[in-house]
Amino acid sequence: MAHHIDRPDDSHAPRHKPNSTAEETSAAGQRFKGKVKEEVGDALDDKQMEEKGRRENQAGHDRQKKNDAV
Repeated sequence: MAHHIDRPDDSHAPRHKPNSTAEETSAAGQRFKGKVKEEVGDALDDKQMEEKGRRENQAGHDRQKKNDAV
């Protein structure tokens, strides 16, 4: 697998103005990417990819909890 180029996006730092729809959308995208990686890792029995996805998904979830746009 190409793990050397698959860096997880598991930062909890906001990327847009706080309490904005842009931040909400970005965090939702981070969750989606994480969930896809998690599911693909599970399907391929790739525990490393599955864990990266889990961390990305959680980071996006945490960002959404901090954001008060919706």
